[in-house]
Amino acid sequence: MKKLIYFIAFIIWAEPMLAQEISIQVLDRATQQPVVQAHVKDHSEKVLTVTDADGYFTIDPEQNPHVFISAVGFSTIEIHLNSDTKIVYLNPQVFRDKTELIVVANPEGQENVHAYHQRSSTQNMDQFLDNIDGISTNKRGAFAWEPVIRGQSDQRMNLTIDGMQVFKACVDKMDPITSYVETKNLSKLDIDKSGSGVAQNGSGRSSVDLITQQAESTPFSMEVNSAYRYPDHFRTFNLTGNTSDASGRNAVRFSGSYKKAEDFTAGNDRIINNTQYEKFNLNVSYKHTFASEHSIEANYITDKAYDVGYPALLMDATKALADIGQIRFNFAPSDGNLQFQKIQLYANTIRHWMDDEDRDVANREVMRGMHMPMYGTTTTFGTRVNGRANLFDHSFDWFLNGFSSNAFGDMEMISIYSGIEDMYIYNLDDVQTRNLGLGLKHQFQLSKSVLMKVEESLNYKSLGTGSDRYASFFEGAYGREVETQQKFLLSGSLSTLWMVNDRWSLSGNLVYSERMGNHMELFGHYVYNYTDGFFYDGNPWLDTERSFNTDINVTFETVKHSFTFSLFHKQYFNYIDGVLAEDVSSIDFQFKRYANVGNATISGGELRMLNNFSHVFSLENRVSYLYAQNQTLGEPLPLISPLKGNSMLHIHHKKNMWMGEVEWAAAQNRIAETMSTEDRTNAYAILNATWERNWLNGSLTSILSINNLLDNYYHTHTSIGNIPEAGRNVMVSVSYNF
Repeated sequence: MKKLIYFIAFIIWAEPMLAQEISIQVLDRATQQPVVQAHVKDHSEKVLTVTDADGYFTIDPEQNPHVFISAVGFSTIEIHLNSDTKIVYLNPQVFRDKTELIVVANPEGQENVHAYHQRSSTQNMDQFLDNIDGISTNKRGAFAWEPVIRGQSDQRMNLTIDGMQVFKACVDKMDPITSYVETKNLSKLDIDKSGSGVAQNGSGRSSVDLITQQAESTPFSMEVNSAYRYPDHFRTFNLTGNTSDASGRNAVRFSGSYKKAEDFTAGNDRIINNTQYEKFNLNVSYKHTFASEHSIEANYITDKAYDVGYPALLMDATKALADIGQIRFNFAPSDGNLQFQKIQLYANTIRHWMDDEDRDVANREVMRGMHMPMYGTTTTFGTRVNGRANLFDHSFDWFLNGFSSNAFGDMEMISIYSGIEDMYIYNLDDVQTRNLGLGLKHQFQLSKSVLMKVEESLNYKSLGTGSDRYASFFEGAYGREVETQQKFLLSGSLSTLWMVNDRWSLSGNLVYSERMGNHMELFGHYVYNYTDGFFYDGNPWLDTERSFNTDINVTFETVKHSFTFSLFHKQYFNYIDGVLAEDVSSIDFQFKRYANVGNATISGGELRMLNNFSHVFSLENRVSYLYAQNQTLGEPLPLISPLKGNSMLHIHHKKNMWMGEVEWAAAQNRIAETMSTEDRTNAYAILNATWERNWLNGSLTSILSINNLLDNYYHTHTSIGNIPEAGRNVMVSVSYNF
């Protein structure tokens, strides 16, 4: 009897303890299948448990209210657990949009849609980015488009590869670094539209990080991919493989691709000359995992582009060469007040040659009667270290980032007429950029449904030239002695997520950022700006540009449907832009100098709706709008996309997938007339179609794509020189997995 009483008492005492543990299933959102061996980790990266053969794991939400869930081939998510959590969905790892602060354990928003994954294998990176809401591209031809996030490009956004700073070598922006990573080598896109990730990016600016695929400890695998497109005769071949030894502690991944295209044809069979290109890319990575579970990774990317035509510019690129390498040491999870998670060392060099040998220089409007071969190079060394720390019972992430870069550019001016002397000009000469930054990231659980994130960063940046001869030009132009510019730059962000219920969430970001002019704005000389037709000179004495950015995001999610609406507003102070240099301008040559011109704003919104009506039919709609104004001049900022969007219908049946897409944009009548020479753009809409089929139990995949079905003749507002888009084109792609 006494034993029975003790047993009943134990059950009464233990029941609340046992009731604290809950069982959660992890599913693949695309297939609804269990995700096996998904790792459930805490903030210190310690593995708490893994999912079983049915995708289930058991955990105490009181002891671990926040966990990370990761699995090979899926995006890692951070979730807030509660007793009602039953299912967590993981998405295929294509890209992650940081506009939403975190994902909470209701069905996750489908940020990685099937269409992105399928279209990535044959698209260039710039075309891939151009299909994401909130991102557009400035186009100069068929190759190397310049990405723009919410109207902010180049110096007002961060563009990195695996977190590495890579500076373009071409002063005419012919070589954005997106061209150095093939979509086949892309693990995911880490997109921060709001700029709230200031601890890691160190600036408070919108950012895109191209995260490449690394070697994995898996059995040998290989994929061969080839494609052909008509009528520009684009052809590509890609070979990718991964292998590891029997222990799994040594792994190697390699990928090589070749692309070549002739001049493309716009709508109504209009051939656009100087749009050809040829390109080779090689990506090799190695990983060794120690017995301690620490690991070391090495990665090397080399990219070679030749004979690249740019019809919107004065010249074409003879060749563009990039060599990008890194070594990364990853620490296994550990205890302690100061933890290291990753140490990364990297180096890269970019070289760029361009000339106008194939152009009619005798009759062009700008720089008439002379050839202008140009060369540019940048070399960058850097390191990134991050970890986690505990101080006064508070845990936070920390990031250290340092890099040093040197830029050089020159131009010859060779007259085609006898009696006129040739000239030689430095566009950049030994221009040195140095940066050292510290970032901190804090998270606070204000309640079971409200999470707050605070990030701050402090950067020391210096920019100057090591050439006295080059400095003398700016001293003569401004009447001041040139010194290396050195500044401390502060950025900070406050982000909040409120889970209203299991379907509705509300998040917001407030970001403050300080920006020093880049090496072109401070020390560029005689640089032709194709957007407004002026030659630009730098200004080493620019004041710090400051900005405040705020956005709010509303999300509604169920298992089959998702709705996200975002509004944002960015206010600039001491906005850096070019102003007319009347003392050196003439009828033939118009010059501008960079200056702080006052205030500017960029506002807008984005709408995204995803609807899975069944396992057969799904529909996706995306719409975005920008409104940008130079408040000092009272006119719009240049190169701002109009209202635009796309709609995609997916049909899945057995081994087949069909996709129909409508891309559209409204007319853009808000144009900059004082600071630029842009013109109005007409509205357009085009139709695209794709058929994909799997063969041989999924080992063989074929894709047939037809873009611009109606062969419309049109150009986007961000197409420099109004270069039209491609007309009707047909691509066939085949890939085989061994």
